[in-house]
Amino acid sequence: MIKHIVLWILKPEAEGKSAAENAVIIKERLEGLYSQIPEIKSIEVHSNTLDIAGNYNLSLIAEFESENALYAYQKNPLHEDVAIYVKKVVESRASIDFEF
Repeated sequence: MIKHIVLWILKPEAEGKSAAENAVIIKERLEGLYSQIPEIKSIEVHSNTLDIAGNYNLSLIAEFESENALYAYQKNPLHEDVAIYVKKVVESRASIDFEF
């Protein structure tokens, strides 16, 4: 199994919305992929709840059967559509993928 973790810092305002509004949009769109992309075994999206300097605003934790399944997810047009929006509203990103 592969665990895919992504962290984002959102722009304070982008696409006419606040960071909090964009976090909700991203969460809904990413979680919606679970029922549409069979390679996703589990997915969680969380907003930061503590106002601590340096914290990221949003996290994605997803699981895939294999590296190939992760790549298929990343290349899926439905995921790519979400990624286009995310790139517009994100200031910075960090990620890690590992086997467990």
